[in-house]
Amino acid sequence: MTMDCLQFRRIAGADPRQLDAAARSHAQACPRCAEHLRQLRALDARILAALEVPVPAPGVVAVRPAAPVAGLDRRRWLALAASIVGGVLVGTLLWVGSPRNSLARDLIEHLGHEPEALVVTERAEDERVLGKVLERGGIRLRPEIGTVSYANTCVLRGRRVPHLVVQTGDGPVTVMVLRHERPARPVRFDEGGHSGQIVPVGPGSVAVIGDAGTDLAQVTAAVTAAVEWL
Repeated sequence: MTMDCLQFRRIAGADPRQLDAAARSHAQACPRCAEHLRQLRALDARILAALEVPVPAPGVVAVRPAAPVAGLDRRRWLALAASIVGGVLVGTLLWVGSPRNSLARDLIEHLGHEPEALVVTERAEDERVLGKVLERGGIRLRPEIGTVSYANTCVLRGRRVPHLVVQTGDGPVTVMVLRHERPARPVRFDEGGHSGQIVPVGPGSVAVIGDAGTDLAQVTAAVTAAVEWL
């Protein structure tokens, strides 16, 4: 049986380094899934690199760097500090001046990579798959959220985030839990035939995206109330 993109991304999200023959074959034939796999593996590599802390060999004493001396060295340190502050200020100005809906555009673009997920269905996601996605995302879901028909761990802005599809009375909606994105206030957007809201919740935010006719206020309130941060 031929593997589809949805099945591949579930397998790759669980462990991008260990793929069976069917998954490897699908990645070779599907450029979009191959790029998705590349992003997952690159992110894993960065995480592993960040966790690698050099440990001195037994008997080796770590040498503390010498303190800067007065005069020229002091001026160099001041210049370095000034350049760091200047960089922070420039970065802040760029962030403030950037379009407010840049995160919204990234979310909509991501949905285009997994169109098969947003379908009307009564079939719930496998409990083991959903459990692993929630565990990686550091969240739990209250039962009142309803039927979760799709669950995957996806890469967005260099972070691995839970990507869910919840069946509602207005149709399926995409839910993405963004622990590392927290806007100052709720953001509403309409783009590409979709309507969405990004609501600051807990340490991050929750994005809820549906069709243009979705009653987002009611759906978003229900979804955010059902998300528990660990």
